[in-house]
Amino acid sequence: MTSLELMTEEVQVWVASLSVNDERYKQLAASLPPDENDYAASLHPIAGRRYVVARGILRNLLTGFTGTEPRKLRFNYGAAGKPSLSQHDDIHFNISHSADLGLFAFSPDRPVGVDVENERPVRRLLDVAQRFMTEDELRMLAETPADKRNSAFLRSWVVREARLKAEGKGVWSGNPDSSSKLTHKLFAPRPNYIAAVAAAENDWRLYMCAMKD
Repeated sequence: MTSLELMTEEVQVWVASLSVNDERYKQLAASLPPDENDYAASLHPIAGRRYVVARGILRNLLTGFTGTEPRKLRFNYGAAGKPSLSQHDDIHFNISHSADLGLFAFSPDRPVGVDVENERPVRRLLDVAQRFMTEDELRMLAETPADKRNSAFLRSWVVREARLKAEGKGVWSGNPDSSSKLTHKLFAPRPNYIAAVAAAENDWRLYMCAMKD
């Protein structure tokens, strides 16, 4: 992997397809330690293949930033399962994927969270919203025209998820802390996808990088 650099006050988001040919799949699988390949084998074949690809891409990007071989990278996990590097406390990262698209966010100086969703009809949208969203978000959805409500929900959802992940929380952790100093940016990484990235403070810029398919 080519050497990569992270700049202060910057959040890098790498955009990558998780649909790869068999040769590339084997290369990525070879960059995983045995326990991760074993875990992938326990999943449904489609989910297992995407796990290997996403994890392999993550490890190779981290190798570019750290110089450590992919298989030798070791992760710690927070209470909600968010990984961090055990050997490097100067790299914050987070990943998300939807359908065949993966996002990989990195920062050298602040916690970061990212979420992506494929633009698709959400089943029982209002039921899901009532379960997870704040009263203000519910009111906004109720006031949104029906033909635009699905897109509005997905925008709110990716922001919510990105902020929770930046806080080290999971989807079942309630709503993001409204008093935190997180800021977020919405963007479309590819057509028919919506994404958000969140990081501490407001003095950071978003830098997007597209990986070759």
